[in-house]
Amino acid sequence: MSKKMSYEKIQLMAQNIHLLSEKILLQHGPFLKEGVYQDILVHELQLKGFNTSRELVFNYRITDSKNKPFTIGNNQSLRSDIELPEYGCILELKSSGNSTKDENVWQLRNYLENRLDSHWGLVINFISKFGPRTFPKVQSSLLIKQSYLEEENHTIETVASDGTRILVNKYFHENFESNHYPSYDQIVVDKNVTVPESVTSNI
Repeated sequence: MSKKMSYEKIQLMAQNIHLLSEKILLQHGPFLKEGVYQDILVHELQLKGFNTSRELVFNYRITDSKNKPFTIGNNQSLRSDIELPEYGCILELKSSGNSTKDENVWQLRNYLENRLDSHWGLVINFISKFGPRTFPKVQSSLLIKQSYLEEENHTIETVASDGTRILVNKYFHENFESNHYPSYDQIVVDKNVTVPESVTSNI
């Protein structure tokens, strides 16, 4: 059973995990594989006293047209990267060359939809990209189930073509961005070596 948390407590914890991820990027650098960032983040979370679970595989939990639940996937459909079970939290990591995509946020949303024991999560994207105005950084996207916070109107109604009314769960969303890594030109510096004339004359 996870601890009940307010929006403010979830936001603060998310910011702290984001800061931890930022420090990992700044210390260890860009262009590492997702699994390496995952290993380091798990280690650092455990140093701070968090209990973590990794690579947890679970089914889709579906409600059919008669409003009855059933599962599909044979425990092979969904796999979370890191979980903090005490806090009902899922962390999804990405190591990419671009800003976080909508599909990454929706992947986390689909995980949360299928887990009664998880109420919020973060997509943590370690962005490795050097450009004229771009630098490696960490981008984190927070999602929180509005129903978990007992908000009124935590669903929105949509209607199928035959008039069937369907309720869709709503989520709070917030983005965090880290300080950036040094520029490529600051790290990789050309060194012009002048060869002494006495050396060249003997060649």
